[in-house]
Amino acid sequence: MNHLRLPLLAALALAVVLPFTLVPDSILAHSSQSAGRLRPLTSRQIAHRLSGEVYGFIPYWLETPRTAAGLRTDLLTSVSFFDLWLNANGSLNQSAGGYAAVENASATAIIQTVHAAGVRADVTLASFGFARNRAFLRNRAAQRRAIAQTAALVKARGLDGVTVDFEGVYRTDLPALGHFVEALRKAIRARNPIGRVTVAVGASQGGVAMAGAVLGAHADRVLVMGYDYRSGRSTTTGSTDPLVRRGGGMSLTWTLDLYRAARLPMNKLILALPYYGMSWPTRSARVGTTPATSAYRAAPAYTIRVGLVHLTRRTLRGYDPIEASAWVVVWSPTAHVWRQTYYDSPTALVAKFLLARSRGLAGIGLWALGYDNGSVGNWKAIATVYRPAPVKHHKVHRKSLPAHRIKPRKTVPAHKPQGTPKVIHRSGPTPT
Repeated sequence: MNHLRLPLLAALALAVVLPFTLVPDSILAHSSQSAGRLRPLTSRQIAHRLSGEVYGFIPYWLETPRTAAGLRTDLLTSVSFFDLWLNANGSLNQSAGGYAAVENASATAIIQTVHAAGVRADVTLASFGFARNRAFLRNRAAQRRAIAQTAALVKARGLDGVTVDFEGVYRTDLPALGHFVEALRKAIRARNPIGRVTVAVGASQGGVAMAGAVLGAHADRVLVMGYDYRSGRSTTTGSTDPLVRRGGGMSLTWTLDLYRAARLPMNKLILALPYYGMSWPTRSARVGTTPATSAYRAAPAYTIRVGLVHLTRRTLRGYDPIEASAWVVVWSPTAHVWRQTYYDSPTALVAKFLLARSRGLAGIGLWALGYDNGSVGNWKAIATVYRPAPVKHHKVHRKSLPAHRIKPRKTVPAHKPQGTPKVIHRSGPTPT
């Protein structure tokens, strides 16, 4: 999930640099004392208002004091702060923006808001690069340090779990990754009996192998990153997360077929989808054409947040029902090329959410909350698929039966009491 990672100097300035190895809980808990004691959810507090899981990521570079108020907690089951970065020795990098974004007042407001609605709050533990991950997974001391400090932070901030996002792991290192995930889960569960560990994996054969390793190590969920099927190096323009790829090839359907063929438990998978699209320069306005790579110097291909896709009267627009993607094409007079942009509209999201549901997946993930500027249409797409329909109570029409009136028996006192007044029968209305 290293896509669209932007530096945030303000967040870096908030970081507190404390060199440590194994930090006692009391140090990490200090930051939460001023905001009141934060506690993880109990099993009774977790909401069950949706028919599937909706797991949204909050990148540190988008976190603001207004983030909490913008969350539709009625349409989320979990959020995860992105991200905690590991140093080479396994300690948490406190100078990185992600650490500050978990510790600050905005994070406290987010945790309190989602917990009040019965929504889990997790944190993402990240490490990218094959060589870096190999060194970590072969260093038991570094792993113990990472587990101790992560578990302490989770406790101090009242969080509910951890997402492990290790991108770039050799297959020979997968058993070591499994051991790390299992040890981390034990540490989280020691303090929270319903704490969870989720592991992010890729959408190809390597992701299937990683998913098998961590599920065998008792990971609670596997989050399949269903995006980047196309990039700036692609030979044709199109969706970055195609439902089915035009002309065949890798797609969301292809990925889920791989996982099913591997006989992995589909009900433990979460399909993460992008709130960003892909844009290329082209020589033609025809959709699905070859990118103009010769124009990349002046007009490069790039990823773009959905909220930044602008539509004007001169914009050509449409929808690809095969790949399930919206597209826009506009002429660039400065670069003298067309620019084609593909992204998931609410209609596209519904199609992909339905795919996840039809395959029996646990739910869907959103990378990332805020990239769509809080699109009302995107929230409605989630509600369309995952909010249960209201139960209609039908009236039962029973055939009316004749009423049987039971006449009361006339009782006569055995002994008429003395002094009983004589009954006088009057004609006409009874006097009042």
